[in-house]
Amino acid sequence: MRSFELTVLVLVYSGIMIFFLVPFKSKETKCPITFKESLLHITFHKKALLALLLINFLLIAIWFGYKQEIYHFNAHSGYPPISSDSKGIFYMCALLGYTVILYVTLALWISLKNLKRRVE
Repeated sequence: MRSFELTVLVLVYSGIMIFFLVPFKSKETKCPITFKESLLHITFHKKALLALLLINFLLIAIWFGYKQEIYHFNAHSGYPPISSDSKGIFYMCALLGYTVILYVTLALWISLKNLKRRVE
């Protein structure tokens, strides 16, 4: 995968995850909330379920995509069978790691925004 394609995929994935994890404006509380409460706030609302479904779908797609690639290579190459599950597992771990980083960054951003609102 080229760097441009990877950049576009990361931007699209980030945008979709941010959309799913940011609660609706009517659900936000007026009082300042801490980081822990911010994590709970962005986790337990209706759109967060869609984010969880997106992550599950992508993990399953990555796993079956690499399994199919290995099967196709083994069935049609004429070479001895290979097993490159480590590449698929690496991409799955990278996706989960990026999602956790995005989740924590979003929670920090919401906490800081609420603290600034409190100071003003």
